[in-house]
Amino acid sequence: MDSARLLLLIAVASLGGAAAADDHLVFSNYTCSAPGNYTSNSPYARNLARLLAPLSRPAAVDNWLFHQITVYGTTTPDDQASGLAMCFADSAPDRCRTCLATVSSAHALFPACDHSRNVSFISSDGCVIRYAAGGVTPFFVSSAADDASGARLVLRSRTQAADAAAMRDARRVLLSRLAESAAGDDDRRFAAGNQGYMDAAGRGTWQVIYGMAQCTRDLPPAECSGCLLDHLSVMYRDASVTNSTEASVMGLTCYLTYQMNKPIHIAGVALPPAAQPSETPTGSAPPPPVVKTTVLIAALAAAAVTLFSVGV
Repeated sequence: MDSARLLLLIAVASLGGAAAADDHLVFSNYTCSAPGNYTSNSPYARNLARLLAPLSRPAAVDNWLFHQITVYGTTTPDDQASGLAMCFADSAPDRCRTCLATVSSAHALFPACDHSRNVSFISSDGCVIRYAAGGVTPFFVSSAADDASGARLVLRSRTQAADAAAMRDARRVLLSRLAESAAGDDDRRFAAGNQGYMDAAGRGTWQVIYGMAQCTRDLPPAECSGCLLDHLSVMYRDASVTNSTEASVMGLTCYLTYQMNKPIHIAGVALPPAAQPSETPTGSAPPPPVVKTTVLIAALAAAAVTLFSVGV
């Protein structure tokens, strides 16, 4: 990332103050190019204003909450404005729409990015908005660099798995498979499924991990799988996440999440049944156990369900 680019991490009670009553915390992250590199009455400023209006209105986003647009005007390519807006599949629709609607002005949410040509924003409410000068190519070029540099959110539960080694192995198997499946879904870049394992610690119970992988729909397959696998590596590098029973890594171009024994509900999508043990484990044989794994790639009728609460 360019040294001039700003990276800020902020935690606020709500976006627009709408969620303070239920103690719903919203975490957000954004990057931008150097501020002050266009003027208020410039062709780019006019094109950006025309761009943000459709991006920030929920009605302008299609039925699975993804929209990409370029405003050309009668200007040079450098003054064109391109943008992308998306809600992740498991986001709460009302909260994500509120998030999108908040970014109706180039200066409403990004005071530190005043008059920056390139801005990218992500919220734990499942909302992603990006805009930049020029065509859509800048999103492809900057996606991996932005996510890898830390322009993402890492959310996790404080609860630790009893059999941490078995959980980590099952999580790796599931999320690696979902990353490959999501990248191969040409229309939606989405996959969800579950993976079971026997918890040898504690009471030796059968546990099921539910996971979801998603990329922005414009991302090519190789970049999609690479982004998701990088997010998976974060779950193993970040000590606060390594043994957590649920966690999410949200980036500007991809999203990877899992949770223990709680199905990830997505409106309009029938998820497969939970994996069941294929045999009774004996002794303390090393993981991974032989389990059933089911992966689903499904059309998204709409983004749904509330983002799970995480400990911070």
